[in-house]
Amino acid sequence: MKTGARAARGIAVVLAGIACASGRAASADAPLAGSNRYALDVIESRASVEPGVVHLGERAVYRGAVVVRAGADVRWLAPEANDALTWGERRARRSSQFGGYASHSRIADTVSVEIPVQAFQLGRIVVPGLGVAIAGANGARTANLPAAPITVVPAIAADDTAADFRAVHGPLAAPWWGRVPWTWVIAALLTIAAIVAFMRRRRRMPAPAAAPAALDPLAEALAAVAALRALRLPEHGRFAEHAFRLGQILRRYLEAATHATRPGDTTPELVRHLGEAGLGVDDLGRLAGLLRVWDRVKFAREPFTLDEAVRAEQAVEAFLRRPQPAAERRVA
Repeated sequence: MKTGARAARGIAVVLAGIACASGRAASADAPLAGSNRYALDVIESRASVEPGVVHLGERAVYRGAVVVRAGADVRWLAPEANDALTWGERRARRSSQFGGYASHSRIADTVSVEIPVQAFQLGRIVVPGLGVAIAGANGARTANLPAAPITVVPAIAADDTAADFRAVHGPLAAPWWGRVPWTWVIAALLTIAAIVAFMRRRRRMPAPAAAPAALDPLAEALAAVAALRALRLPEHGRFAEHAFRLGQILRRYLEAATHATRPGDTTPELVRHLGEAGLGVDDLGRLAGLLRVWDRVKFAREPFTLDEAVRAEQAVEAFLRRPQPAAERRVA
């Protein structure tokens, strides 16, 4: 008899353990709202808005939480866009539950979130459940917390006969400084100050300086050749720089004297423009020869001697001092 009683008690213990295990499994397999699959890593989910009844524009707090198996990763998603709701800054936190055979064994984690929310539409509003992404041992999925209703009422109800308004008072006279047209006063003062400043400036304004006399292109070019000769660049072996400066002096003179050439003209373009302007054939040939030699010295680094550099200076000076043709006299 004792043996039968012990066996019956053992069977009852086994059945109770099976029932508890199946109860825990059913709770763990409960799906989140909005999910079409069972979230095996989710034990529980909940959401609420407090207070449940608020005035128009009054602040409430949306609270949501999920209980997941230990170690599952939980990430809250942004709230859905809604014209009737305005969401504030989100605050999330996580806590752990311990139990089992060892008190330090973690069995579940509770991940909660709080978001301030304001409603700007009267009546009953269903706040959609906040989206949550969960990744655990059974995979990753996205779902939503349950929806939470909230009722929005006007600041003062239309049928509230007990509303206390301030009594109506008659208008009070404004003080004297409130009756003065300060805008016109300030505008008049600014106008007077501008007139006084203008008169003082006109009295102190110096006489206009005489415009500087226009420089003669020929005199300017001859002065530039003299200054270049004083630098003695060929004596120091700086033939490329010497050729560049000589060509620059000649080009500037032709631009100012004929107005036929333009800055940046290549040698063929410069020769063509001068020919179209009516420059003599002999002068045009000498210029073309000088420019081509200088191009080879500057760009191709063709060897150049001191005597050649001196002769180039003399050729430029002779060209400048020659009798001016009609094309140059007409512009000058």
